[in-house]
Amino acid sequence: MTVHVTIALDEAVKAKLDALADARQAPIDDIVAMAVLDMAVLDMAVEDEAVPFLSAEEEAAFHAAVDEGLRSLDAGGGIPHEVVVAELRARQAARTPR
Repeated sequence: MTVHVTIALDEAVKAKLDALADARQAPIDDIVAMAVLDMAVLDMAVEDEAVPFLSAEEEAAFHAAVDEGLRSLDAGGGIPHEVVVAELRARQAARTPR
């Protein structure tokens, strides 16, 4: 069953949705539906703490991986923000039809 909803958006939000839809090459309807689904899933997870997303072992592995990454950054590993932004802009420019 499909439910149709009308919402009011200010121009700034509409512009962001348009940009996201263009970047993903998807209709705005799909972008909004995904956002609503993500929010519903997140809300269910908060309400139902009896069913965790990760097992204790998976959560421990996740925390260990995060700690390892932070240690690497502290030791000088990683890519400077400016370099990442430049690479992403170059990729986007290569994908954008002219």
